[in-house]
Amino acid sequence: MKYVAVSGGADSTALALLMHERGEEFEMVFADTGAELPEVYWLLPRLVRLVDKPLHIVCNGTFYQHLTNQGFFLPNPRARWCTRVLKAVPQERFFAEGSEVAVGIRADEAHRNAGAAGKGGIILRPLVEAGMGRKDCHQLCEKHGLLNPVYEWRTRVNCFCCFFQNRRDWWGLLHNHPSLYALAEEWENQSLRVSGFGWHEKFTLAKLREQGFLPGFEEPDEEPCSICSW
Repeated sequence: MKYVAVSGGADSTALALLMHERGEEFEMVFADTGAELPEVYWLLPRLVRLVDKPLHIVCNGTFYQHLTNQGFFLPNPRARWCTRVLKAVPQERFFAEGSEVAVGIRADEAHRNAGAAGKGGIILRPLVEAGMGRKDCHQLCEKHGLLNPVYEWRTRVNCFCCFFQNRRDWWGLLHNHPSLYALAEEWENQSLRVSGFGWHEKFTLAKLREQGFLPGFEEPDEEPCSICSW
């Protein structure tokens, strides 16, 4: 069986659309972390209707469940427990040995690790083979009216509380989903009390909310986990 790992982002959406246009047979798999942006749940059923393929939802508990079990120790670039527990583990459990898993790694990021495909799984990179970069993926999604609207205010489609977000992304979350920002801020407050660590080493969400976003004062983007950015 051939599967497409989807996240709701432009790359994995474009991958499903590309394979659909080619007339290939496949099924889709989505690892739900319990911390997804609402726009993801808006897009996925529309993708399912357009490509007319099954969508399997896999889960290994929610982000909040694991956060409390971790004693409110937030994930960070050096301890990415969320990627392993919430994305890799449920997918590895789902894919049978010998499964072909197509992942949304683009031609302009072909160096990236593909992530998990289960025991004995075979990773496929159709976007790399087709020479499709970021612009190509966005254009294909726009062609079918399936570019996630989150790109209007956010760099990537990942968990609403992803620690790889820069100031602009957090500021966009505050203005587009203030209740989710408040939730992430409360989780950070809990973590600061028990461990002294927040989502970002240079600012806290409380200070960002109080001081506002300062244009021109931006950190360089860090490369997020591949499996979270398909």
